[in-house]
Amino acid sequence: MRGHARLGLLGLALALAAACSGPGGDASPTRSPAAATPSPAAAPEVTLAEAGRVLAGVLGAGGVLGAATPHLDADRRNILEQTRDGQEALTMAAFNSSAEALPAYTWGTPELLVPRLAREPAWFAAIIDRRDDTGEVRTAVLTLVRQGEDDWRLSSTSLLDEGVRAPQVAKDAEGYATALGTEDQTVAISPRLMAPLHATSAEEGDRGFAAGLIEKSPHTTGYADEIAERRLDEKSECLGYDSIFAASNYPVHALRTADGGALVVYSLIRTTTRTIKVEPCASDVRIPPDARKLTSESFIRKELRTVETQQYVSTVPAKGSGRQAKVIGYLGGLTKVTVS
Repeated sequence: MRGHARLGLLGLALALAAACSGPGGDASPTRSPAAATPSPAAAPEVTLAEAGRVLAGVLGAGGVLGAATPHLDADRRNILEQTRDGQEALTMAAFNSSAEALPAYTWGTPELLVPRLAREPAWFAAIIDRRDDTGEVRTAVLTLVRQGEDDWRLSSTSLLDEGVRAPQVAKDAEGYATALGTEDQTVAISPRLMAPLHATSAEEGDRGFAAGLIEKSPHTTGYADEIAERRLDEKSECLGYDSIFAASNYPVHALRTADGGALVVYSLIRTTTRTIKVEPCASDVRIPPDARKLTSESFIRKELRTVETQQYVSTVPAKGSGRQAKVIGYLGGLTKVTVS
């Protein structure tokens, strides 16, 4: 592998409080924690009630600041201070590409997925419906991480694919989930290896050693097909084209599912290059609109390099099940553009 109607603050807080009463139906990278699960009697590092308050605060403050008009630098700084990891990279890129306010969302009632953790860093996930200003509703998987004593930040956001439902996460009698370590061997693919295997599938398709381990989809082998087609198209225009995927250094988080498998949250970095091979055949090549937002250049002189931060959520079956892992959610975008 060479390495992809705003809900007011009060309303949201009430919705989250109700959910907490029991079980519910380039930024600086940080090292992924090796999660461990203590005995059911151990006090949780983060309680359900605390997780509900944290999520309400982060989503509520983000909504107010993001919709502020005029959009001041201070508002943007405050929003960035509530993010980290891939979410910070994507938020920074959104600010750099537009002076306008961030999109406004209405959030539904979450299912909190709070693991019992033996040590820091504390984290939890939430599955929650997100409605945009057009009325479209998508189910999001959010991951929040605590850094310091009480500094909670949104680490990642993925949207489940259309028609896909999140798996049932295993919970104890008090409603707490079970975190899996990154090297967990009870599942078909350990959480740490899910990202590099996904990257291999996206780059090499059916030819890679990840074939048969991860289910085919637009997020996996579909990328490999797209790359092969783009290479041929670009070659006819006297351009070289290449696109590679790699596991990011952002944290990997995993929770045990009710069927003995895992729900895994991780990120990939996709780097794509378009290079002028023959002049003047490939002269006056315009930079695509999406990349144009992150650069002052209008044309490719020699090479265009774009970097995407891609946030994923996947399901991994139990070891020995004979089933394949499946990518079920994604959210990402360009975070860096270089023109030379």
